[in-house]
Amino acid sequence: MRIPALDGLRGIAILLVLMRHGIFGLESSSPMVNRLVTLGQLTWSGVDLFFVLSGFLIGGILLDAVNSPHYYQTFYARRAYRILPLYFAFTFFFLLRHLPVRFMPGVLGETSHLTIPWASYLTFTQNFFMARLGWFGPTAMVVTWSLAVEEQFYLVIPFVIRKVRGRSLVVAMAFVFVAAACLRILLRHTLTHGNFACYVLMPCRADALCLGVLSAYLVRRPAFWNQLLKRRRLLWSAIGILFAGIAFMTVRHYDNLSLPMTTWGYPWLALFYTCCLLSVVSSTKGLWHSLLCHPLLMRLGTLAYCTYLIHFPLIQAARRVSQVLLPSHPEMAFLAGGIGAIAVTLALASLSWRYFEQPMLRRGH
Repeated sequence: MRIPALDGLRGIAILLVLMRHGIFGLESSSPMVNRLVTLGQLTWSGVDLFFVLSGFLIGGILLDAVNSPHYYQTFYARRAYRILPLYFAFTFFFLLRHLPVRFMPGVLGETSHLTIPWASYLTFTQNFFMARLGWFGPTAMVVTWSLAVEEQFYLVIPFVIRKVRGRSLVVAMAFVFVAAACLRILLRHTLTHGNFACYVLMPCRADALCLGVLSAYLVRRPAFWNQLLKRRRLLWSAIGILFAGIAFMTVRHYDNLSLPMTTWGYPWLALFYTCCLLSVVSSTKGLWHSLLCHPLLMRLGTLAYCTYLIHFPLIQAARRVSQVLLPSHPEMAFLAGGIGAIAVTLALASLSWRYFEQPMLRRGH
């Protein structure tokens, strides 16, 4: 069954990312403003919510079709139609000035050096180069590390779900959850940019993705589903405890590459968002359900993919313009550029969904 509230939850995920890049990256000379900005410093974890959602939705699709004779063909064809056309169009447009060959002198004759190979963006392996460099590479392509993580996960998880059944799948997902934390500790002590590798490499972020898959499996088991419906107060208590941990991270100013975050912070966030996800799928009424089913939030969730792809370069470009227009008010220029770019991003994402993504999606189905 389609769960409309999941579109709203995806809307919250992209809203967190937009707030992080559009608003909460502000550095102010005012202590009060800085304290307010600090409250939103963990909005970068909207990406972790995307990971949990992806694991749940993709895991559910695969579990429901696990006995299909066209299991692999159908899955990969639909994923290709959903992901690749817009991604390749975006990649070509924003990396045009980094082309490895020179042509059309005077227009595109001078090309700038690209620290991350072109081919890696076409094969979704750019996160490996990012981990080696300890940086994201070209500004326009910053957010594509998470797409690489998800695409690499999509290459593996269909085979796991097809071959590992029943309780063995639960054990496998729990093992990955623990192994991801151990791997992050190992990489921090062995790689030059180990903290950055912990953030951008798929095996290091597989805990959130696998919790989503585990949730998809468990809600399809009648015994777990009945207990989930009966013990919703216990679930909300868990959400409250986990949120208290997030408040603690915020107070302590843990960033996404800090030691506490890469050891216990990532799994804590993944557990929090997983509990939120379970509260959504097990609810059909109430304030939480009504909020997530609000048309604006659901619309934001529908536009999330294109919005995520294009928002960062547009924000950076808008800020350069606003800094020229407001040279004596850097904080105002920062916010004006961010908010204005978000509005343009959503407008472009709406056009993309109507005229490009939705037709491709129908064709894939």
